[in-house]
Amino acid sequence: MTLGRTRPNWPVQISIISAILAVSLVVLTLAGITSGLFGWHPGTPAAVEGARAVNLPATVGAPGIRSADETKHPVAAAAVLISGNTWFADGSHWYGAVISADSGDYRVFVNNAGAAGFGAVLSPDGRRLASGDGILDIATGRWTAYPQAWQDRELAAQAWSPDGARLAVTSRVPGGDGPYPGTANGSATMLNLLDVGNGAITEVAGLPDAAALDGWTVAFSPDGTRLAYQASGQVRIVTVADGRTTAVALPDGARLAGKGSWTRDGQGLLVVSGEHCSSCGDYPMRWTVTTLAATTGAAVGPRYQVDGAYAVRVLGWWPSGRPVAVAYAPTDDAATTLFDDEPGRYQLISMNKVDSARLLELSPGAVHHQLSSVGTEAIDVADNVLAAGKVGTAATPATTVDRIAGGLLTAAALTAATAVLSGGFALWRRRFRRPAP
Repeated sequence: MTLGRTRPNWPVQISIISAILAVSLVVLTLAGITSGLFGWHPGTPAAVEGARAVNLPATVGAPGIRSADETKHPVAAAAVLISGNTWFADGSHWYGAVISADSGDYRVFVNNAGAAGFGAVLSPDGRRLASGDGILDIATGRWTAYPQAWQDRELAAQAWSPDGARLAVTSRVPGGDGPYPGTANGSATMLNLLDVGNGAITEVAGLPDAAALDGWTVAFSPDGTRLAYQASGQVRIVTVADGRTTAVALPDGARLAGKGSWTRDGQGLLVVSGEHCSSCGDYPMRWTVTTLAATTGAAVGPRYQVDGAYAVRVLGWWPSGRPVAVAYAPTDDAATTLFDDEPGRYQLISMNKVDSARLLELSPGAVHHQLSSVGTEAIDVADNVLAAGKVGTAATPATTVDRIAGGLLTAAALTAATAVLSGGFALWRRRFRRPAP
């Protein structure tokens, strides 16, 4: 007597295996997020096949967890500097990243002080990066420390001179320890010029905290001979060579629009102010960028209006003669904040309430041309990239946390669906084959 071989019930087995796989994928995703598996683990970059023309990436995103280390695999120059709080599962606020000007590749580096544009800035040629930690030579990956005189200061790099020879830096003395103006919270901030070549420091002015808002504090004139900086209710303009200073009154609630505030002819300054706006869409804020005469403070040029943004900051100028600005998109829980709000204005530079950003070529009025979509919280762009006026592409990291987690969860959903369908088919087939009574 020969026993018949029992055929495997494939639908049931597929259902069981798929269910196990779905659970495993969900567990792997959660483990990656909570255990550090999705943290930054530097990889080795692929070989670059030839250089390309310098351009501004049309899309900027977060670096991947396998992005190479800038200090070990440096690029020749950077087009873009970025920062964010949400790149990796274990946080990323102590990291920065650059996007190569000639390959579009991402490089990550440890940066403990200063988000992109808010205390960390690229040199005009994109070959150096200054932050609160020091100056990074992007081509070699080597850091240079600031002078010992700043050893106990909290530093924020604000702007480079057009020739890259000087760096405007604010140094903050916690607890009011020093001769500079004390503020309500007991701190004092000094605006300095650093000669990058010999390390000489020139003190420019003491600033109250209300004036020292990183990203909206300092701007060099196009020829580098003058420095405009924010003061209480005015902009002061100092001649770098001899220290002579003039002052221009500001409209209420306005301040320097950013490091690109000077007009290209050196005759005007852009200032930005915000107002609550019930007709401005989901986020009720309106920002207005106004052109003032650098000698009189009179409104003399175009006005630009950006609605629905968390904040607006001017980086520089496009070859069209129009300013390029970053418009920051708010998170869902972001409250509207004005420069005059105390202490709410400091949220503007924290990145905690920023979801993403756009780089806009501003046009007079309220309709602007988007140059780049920025899928991270903070960005700075090298001046030579803006001057080139070309928009291109950057590499798309395949190992971002969003891509990995999204892929795993999608796979888990598909396998779960397979388990349900296979199990349902097995039950249907069993019922269909059941002999009639």
